[in-house]
Parts: sequence; C-alpha cells; structure tokens
Amino acid sequence: MTVVVAFYCTDGVVVAADSMITPTIGGFNIGHHSGIKCSVIAGQQLFAFSGDQGFADRFKVLAELSAPNIAAANHPLGHAVALSQAIIQQLASTGITLKDIGTNTILGFLHGGNYYCCVFEGALQPRFLDANHYYVALGTGKLSADPFLRFVTDTFCSNGQPHVHLATFLAVWTVQHVIDVNPGGIAGPIRVSVFERDQGGAIVARELTPAQIAAHGQAIEDAANALRQWRNGIQGGAAAGDVIAPPAAPVMPALPVAVAAPAGAVNP
Repeated sequence: MTVVVAFYCTDGVVVAADSMITPTIGGFNIGHHSGIKCSVIAGQQLFAFSGDQGFADRFKVLAELSAPNIAAANHPLGHAVALSQAIIQQLASTGITLKDIGTNTILGFLHGGNYYCCVFEGALQPRFLDANHYYVALGTGKLSADPFLRFVTDTFCSNGQPHVHLATFLAVWTVQHVIDVNPGGIAGPIRVSVFERDQGGAIVARELTPAQIAAHGQAIEDAANALRQWRNGIQGGAAAGDVIAPPAAPVMPALPVAVAAPAGAVNP
C-alpha cells in the first residue's frame, strides 16, 4: 500500500512518498517492510512508484538506461511515449499483459533546459502535470490524499501553482495526513525528492534529508497551533468585538385570562 504525492511548481518539482512495502500472497497482505519509493535516479531524474515493486524496479532501470535519449527527443512527450512503449514491450516479453500491470509511477526529468513531471497511470500511460493541473496523488492512499490536497491547495494556492518550498510543506503534510488516517499499510519515514534551482540558476535534483523533512513536520504543527489560537479567539469572544448585538425580541402583549364560571351556573 502506498501514497505518492507530486507537485509541478513555478520553480521546480516536488515528489513525496511513504516508505511502506507490503508483500502479498493471493491478494492478502503478509508483511510490512520499509523501502524507498521516492528517489533521485541516474540522469538527473526524480522517480517514485506505487503498486508492484517488481514492475516499478523494471521501469526505474529502463528510465535510467533511457536517460541519454531525453535530449534527442523532439518533445518531452516523445520521450515519455517511447519509455511507455519500451516498458510495456519488455513486460510483454515475460508474459505480462496490460491488464496485469500493477504499478503507477512518477518521473521527473529535464528537457531543453526545462523541468517536467510525468505521471504514468493505468497501463503506464503518460500524462504531464501543468500549470492548471499541478498536483497528483497515486496509490491506495489516493482516497485519503485527494480530498486533503483539494483542501490545502484551496487554502494555500489561491493564486495557482506553489513554489517548491511551499509545495514541499503541502506534500509532506498530505503524506503525513494519509499515514495518520489510514488503517494500515502506509507508514513513514516520509521521503521527498525535488527539482529546484541552485544559486546559479541551474535546475538540480536532490533528495531532502530527514532533518529537512522533519522541519516541515514542525511547520505542520505550527499551522495546527495557529488554527487552535484562532479557535480560542472565536470561543473567547475576542474575534467578535466589533459584531453588532442582535436586536432584542419584541415584547408580546399579555393575553386575557379566562375566568372560571361559578359552580352550578349555566353557560349562555
């Protein structure tokens, strides 16, 4: 079970994932192990996967071997399509049909001096994140990640794509949220890889250190504390100081009191 989150940013790419590897037999989970699902690979590429580890490893090796071909592609999509064709053909050579492919991947690569983030979904069909569709979640944790991504992007990305630093915070928060709410099969440590510009303006790929990821975890707690302070202000009335008091309810006239007739009297 897995959650992978990616952002295509104004100044780079952010990819984050959990580290749980769940081997199965006959569709039943039989163990939990820690593994690396998000990393920088040969050719200055970002790679992450969800699903079958064996298929993902074969895709990863093919992506590394194909890195020298990226520059020769007329368009980034040309490289992505060629990579999709190659891995499908390779899997077919060992008896794997399209319906048997049980992995999705994310590949970040450089072409023509620009950075790209390509998502290989379903039967490893490529699509690129762009300025209008700049985030994605993959894996079984997608059911929990997608609603939370909508919440945090609506809150923090009202002007569109985030920058790398903000996207890293949002990606770490989303993965941590899925780890917290998922009943099992998704666990830390969280791993993050990014494309970002160095001081000279060159785009570089790097993996964040555990300390750097932990700093974003502290920022999540800081954000939660800020919301708690806002809540306390609302409950304490401090935030309502300028609110006009509601009008008083009108006074209703008293109703006449009925007088009981004397005993033995006949009603007219």
